[in-house]
Amino acid sequence: MNAPTFADLPLSAITPSLTNPRKTFHPARLAELTASIASSGVHQPILVRPLPASRLEDTSKTSPRPEYELVAGERRYRASLAAKRDTIPAMVRDLTDDQVLEIQIVENLQREDIAALEEAEGYERLMQHSSITAEQVGDKIGKSRSYVYARLKLLDLCQEARSSLRDGSIDSSRALLIARIPDHKLQIKAIEDILMGVHDYSTGETAPMGQRAAAAYIQRKYMLKLDTAKFDILRVDLVPNAGSCKTCAKRTGHEPDLFADVKNADVCTDPPCFHKKEEAHNATMVAEAQAKGQTIIAGKEAQELMPQHSYNAKFKGYRRLDDAADSPTNQPLRKIIGKQMDVEGIAQVMIEHPYSKGTLVAVLANEVVLRLLKTVQGQAAAATKTVDKEVQQFADEKAAKAQAKATEQFEQGWRDTLLSDTWHAVNKDDVPVMSSMEFCRYLARREAINIHQDNADALCKLLDLGKVSSHSAVVDFVKTTDRPDLALALLVMQRDSGRNHYAHGRPPNEGLMLVAEIAFGDKLKSVIKDIKAEAQERFLPKPKAAEPLLPHSPAAQAEGEAGGGKSKNADGSKKTRPAAPAAKAKTTAEEAALGIAQAMQGIESAALAAEGSDLGADAQGIDATALAVAGTSERPAQEPSAAAIEIGQRVRVLVGVKGPNAKYVGKEGLVRSRLGAAWMLMFTGKGSKVGSMASFDRNELEVVES
Repeated sequence: MNAPTFADLPLSAITPSLTNPRKTFHPARLAELTASIASSGVHQPILVRPLPASRLEDTSKTSPRPEYELVAGERRYRASLAAKRDTIPAMVRDLTDDQVLEIQIVENLQREDIAALEEAEGYERLMQHSSITAEQVGDKIGKSRSYVYARLKLLDLCQEARSSLRDGSIDSSRALLIARIPDHKLQIKAIEDILMGVHDYSTGETAPMGQRAAAAYIQRKYMLKLDTAKFDILRVDLVPNAGSCKTCAKRTGHEPDLFADVKNADVCTDPPCFHKKEEAHNATMVAEAQAKGQTIIAGKEAQELMPQHSYNAKFKGYRRLDDAADSPTNQPLRKIIGKQMDVEGIAQVMIEHPYSKGTLVAVLANEVVLRLLKTVQGQAAAATKTVDKEVQQFADEKAAKAQAKATEQFEQGWRDTLLSDTWHAVNKDDVPVMSSMEFCRYLARREAINIHQDNADALCKLLDLGKVSSHSAVVDFVKTTDRPDLALALLVMQRDSGRNHYAHGRPPNEGLMLVAEIAFGDKLKSVIKDIKAEAQERFLPKPKAAEPLLPHSPAAQAEGEAGGGKSKNADGSKKTRPAAPAAKAKTTAEEAALGIAQAMQGIESAALAAEGSDLGADAQGIDATALAVAGTSERPAQEPSAAAIEIGQRVRVLVGVKGPNAKYVGKEGLVRSRLGAAWMLMFTGKGSKVGSMASFDRNELEVVES
């Protein structure tokens, strides 16, 4: 090869190459290059060779006749023509056709904007003309072998798929997924599926599948695992020219570089061929069955025996011989009745599975199966001859099931009869069932076991059961109390005491109200009214009264000035304003609490007066049940007048108080209200803040001052 020479050649002396793999030129980018060349010229020379003899004929009519053939740099050549340049810098080399082709392919394949199909065609031409492998092509262009193989695979795309790749409907990554499908009709269907995409329910829109979704979809719908085949994948004679699946080029393991995303090497990428082998296998099975005199059920008749396909679907009127799901034991029926079938000369029936092509299922009619099972069961029971272990297992399990069924019928039967007889007895004789304390305890225990944690905590506080494991404490209380009927009532009240408690359309707080009505009778509405008034005073914010203006405050002086300060008498003399009273000292926390207690005393005294001055349970209309529900089963004894406690008094908590109120021992508080036998005390906090409240029995308190 002669040394290259450099020259500014006339553009008219150069003709483009016919073998350049580049067929498309981006108009916008070509326009940018044209503007650059028009402004500053061509900075990198093109490569040409003297016009070869093979081009003399096709250039004979060109005027003036070209002297050189363009090898590389066609974009610069075209842009120079568009920029109306006369010459272009060029490097002239003597090159053979093979050298030209290799230079053109390698030069173009290294471009970033090369189209995927042009790149694939370039690799193929380079391998053909230079007799090199894909690995050698990769070395020349700096690409891996798997990359070159992937590009070459795009040449297996059908024309419709190539058009989708060229117009940008699909990119090269999804095009490769399509190219791996060997059937062109399926390629077209796969492209339609990918472009149709999936529906995004969060946005309500449908978008084409991305690469990952498309890969998963194609594997799922257009590939079949060979280990699921009903036919022998090693057979070479099932389908003409198909050969063995193990040596097939359409098996993923044949081209691992192309199917790196498919984990299994034994996957068929040609579903039509796979199904043809299934059909051939099915035909072989049918022929063999017919040769043995077996009955074959196929097509529409088989479909009618299994109209819907579901998990472990069975054939109507038939039982499968080789599936344990149709057997009374964990062994298939053939293991149990197979020998008896041979003895009696019973032939199996073959059904073509309507949802698994190429699958014939061996079955027997239900009535035949049941008769054979009874026969082998009788043989095992008679012990006249040795039977197979599967038959003995069946006979043993059959006897065990019969015994278990009889035992179950006996155990449930006598209980059902007892229930019926008992109901008629108590209903006829009017037996007071709820008077049984143990029955009430049973109901209370069931209620306590299912109690909500918050309710358990509340009951522990009310009953002074302690705070550790409140749920267990309530259950233990129910087990040991002498009055389980009252415990049951208490649990029902607590369960139904929530603010928003409604039981499926029943009245709100139904259980609470029913027990309260038993306790208070006709006075319930009055009791609820008083309790609500007390709760309103305790929990709801109180409106702030307007504070009187101090006599010497700026606001008071301003008000006086605005009003004239001093008014005049009728005779015109000045009227002197009376002196303002002294400012009231700031109310202490104890005084504020006492004021609240005194305000409440009128309400509660009226309620107590309405119930009677005698505080006994009978006079108040509160029976022992209500008092026990409130936390004590004792009737409140009438207190001696010398030791009487009244609302508004200051009292002290005595030593000996246990439970949550033990922290108040020795402390003084104000009597705020009374509910039943309990006195509600309010303890002031630091400064002017009102502290906590707690209830105590009379014997836990002593009067400090009236």
